[in-house]
Amino acid sequence: MKYLVLAVSAFLAIVAQMIAGNNFFLFNFLDLSLVLIAYWAIYRNRIQALFVGSLAGLMLDAVLGWPLGFNGFGKTLAAFTIGQVAKHFNVEAAWIRFIMIAGSSCLSSLSMFALWALLARPSSSLFLGASVVQAIITGAAGSLIFALMDLYAQTHVKKAS
Repeated sequence: MKYLVLAVSAFLAIVAQMIAGNNFFLFNFLDLSLVLIAYWAIYRNRIQALFVGSLAGLMLDAVLGWPLGFNGFGKTLAAFTIGQVAKHFNVEAAWIRFIMIAGSSCLSSLSMFALWALLARPSSSLFLGASVVQAIITGAAGSLIFALMDLYAQTHVKKAS
């Protein structure tokens, strides 16, 4: 049952990103699936984050019409990176979360670019520039969302006391 919840949450993140991207230009650079992966890796279980990352990546490949596995590999690598950073370092500060999410977003995009190059498929250097912009926007949005979640949890605990 819990893996069904993970699959549905990944699906809803991708659908929300597609709908918001069609209506607002800035949302084209926001990677909601990576924010979801970071949530699972930081607040929940790192193994489940790997599952969410691979599943969300495969769904993105299917939606975008890319060869299956490119986004899956990149998102799984991002989930592993976030999980290892969260395991070994204190990720309570917003600037550390920003660096962690932005860095994993860049790593995910760079791995996809490398896969395109290894398979001798045509790729553009604009992809790397857009990936940096996407990493900055995703890192800022993820840090803001996690800061709001922490603030809500702190106020909720204070009200219960």
